[in-house]
Amino acid sequence: MSRDENNIESLSEEGKRRHLTGRVALLVSTLAIVWALYTIYSTVFGVLDILVYRAVHLTFALALGFIVFPPLQKLKNSKVAFSIDILLALVGLAVGIYVLSSAENFADRIGIPSQTDYFFGAIAILLILELTRRVVGKSMAIVALVFLAYALLGKHLPATISHPGVNLQMLTSTLLISLEGIFGVALGVSANLLLIFIVVAQFLVGTGTGQFIMDFASSLIGWARGGPAKIAIVSSGLFGSISGSAVANVLGTGAITIPMMKKLGYKPHFAGAVEAAASTGGQIMPPVMGAAAFVMAEVLGVPYVQVCISAALPAILFYLALLIMVDLEAAKTNLTGIAKENLIPVMKTLKEGWFYSIPLIILIYLIMSGNSPQKAGVITIAASIIINLLNKKNRLSLKQHLNMLKEGSLNCILIAMACATAGIIMGCVNLTGLGPSFSSKLVSLSMGNQLFLLMLTMISSIILGMALPTLICYMILAVLIAPALVSMGVEPIAAHLFVLYFGVVSFVTPPVALAAYAGAGLAGANAMQTGWAAARLATCMFVLPFMFVYNPELLLINGFHWGVIPIILTSLVGTAAICMAIQGFIFTPIKAWWLRLLLFLGGLSLIYPETVTDLIGLSCLALIVIANLKVKKSQVVFSE
Repeated sequence: MSRDENNIESLSEEGKRRHLTGRVALLVSTLAIVWALYTIYSTVFGVLDILVYRAVHLTFALALGFIVFPPLQKLKNSKVAFSIDILLALVGLAVGIYVLSSAENFADRIGIPSQTDYFFGAIAILLILELTRRVVGKSMAIVALVFLAYALLGKHLPATISHPGVNLQMLTSTLLISLEGIFGVALGVSANLLLIFIVVAQFLVGTGTGQFIMDFASSLIGWARGGPAKIAIVSSGLFGSISGSAVANVLGTGAITIPMMKKLGYKPHFAGAVEAAASTGGQIMPPVMGAAAFVMAEVLGVPYVQVCISAALPAILFYLALLIMVDLEAAKTNLTGIAKENLIPVMKTLKEGWFYSIPLIILIYLIMSGNSPQKAGVITIAASIIINLLNKKNRLSLKQHLNMLKEGSLNCILIAMACATAGIIMGCVNLTGLGPSFSSKLVSLSMGNQLFLLMLTMISSIILGMALPTLICYMILAVLIAPALVSMGVEPIAAHLFVLYFGVVSFVTPPVALAAYAGAGLAGANAMQTGWAAARLATCMFVLPFMFVYNPELLLINGFHWGVIPIILTSLVGTAAICMAIQGFIFTPIKAWWLRLLLFLGGLSLIYPETVTDLIGLSCLALIVIANLKVKKSQVVFSE
């Protein structure tokens, strides 16, 4: 295996797993399938007790996680390590049994826990942190340890950040027996929603919907200037909207699109960057978006469909910006599209595979019509199975369907552990009162200046996003910073989406840009060079959050009405101007740096919701575009 292949494998969950065989492999497969079926059953017939349901979810994750994921990659084949992990899995099972057997009495013991609660609480915390280190990464485990230390040592800290302190017994027991700790909102979202949607993504890809998306994108836009890059953007946007994972999106679609781009003439690092930027946008594109969006709906207390509606226009603007960026790049480097004779016509693609889109259409329809996301997910899985059984050309066996359930469950271990660790962090925040005190200090630091507070939030989100998964980054900032933004007049959903966007952008922001590194591995390019190129392509992701904070109508908070159309148009034109400034090209290169700066500022002016700024922005754009066109015409005349 080459170095690049090793890099790619290390970014995927499958690359971290043990290779299991025999009875152990059969046991793991059976448990994983039972986990998925139990979740689907509970979704259809209802959950009897919230705590019990979440405890079952965590127990499956712990029991499977320690067997499947070794403590270190070099110990993948170690029998000693495997024996220890079997023991840890059994301890995780014991914790689960204790919670299940005692759950009905937990509410009565909050504030007066038993010695057994202390003991099992401490064991649960240690198990969660160790498995999180293995699956998610050591950075997240370290962040959780910092919050635990903050809770325990509060009275010994400097006055500005001190608190009365929490003793070890109270901390461990509260995190275990209440819904404000391990079994809090985050793990609830994982149990209720995320496992279902991970399985949905497995079925949509496994039954052919994913490949149909790729084929349709190729037929639709492959012929255009820079066609393969545009295929990557359209297919990654569509695929990412159902997978909700940037790295998985890169590995899934990039294996096809990156070689196509390189063959056309794109430099390897740019090809990897296009795929990385497009895949990262999947986390902000409805209907699925990713784990953080489901948590956001719970935190805000709004239906998930409202989050989808609010996220839709900014996400579309982001993908339009990416298309403009790659189109200008293709124009600069004289890259054409794929010859039409080498592409399947759109109508033929639709005629031969239209039925593959039915599950995705059902999913979108059910979510947007107000049904619960979990119900929509289960119906989508059923639709995928039925349509596949009717498809004689690509009918899957029972074993293949069961394997998709298994893979969905095993892929959910990462999410479950991230959510359980998030529960530990949120429990520490609640016990110490850190959230309200931090928000008030942040408002004081910003001296009442909203823009300064937004800039602080942006920097915090990007830094945290480099070290943590998007979900955890969002949850921490949603508690610590989003309330400060709301207190200074930002719409609640705009504040939370602002935090989410800058947590997501870390996937293409060096030095830790996982989506860009995955793209670099597939492209055989330098990882850091790919990361910077991806960050440049995703420039509009840095601008869009400010757009909808200052212009919340973009989030359709009051629904779609005629007054939104001018806002959309000026935002689109402003986005195009920013793309032209970043690329330094319209009809011909823009050689003067000050013209590019003026064009960039003009784009920002169009984004700010005022008539005067719109007129200034349009004037700048019109003058520069006309001047650039004249330069282009003079070059043509001179060459003739």
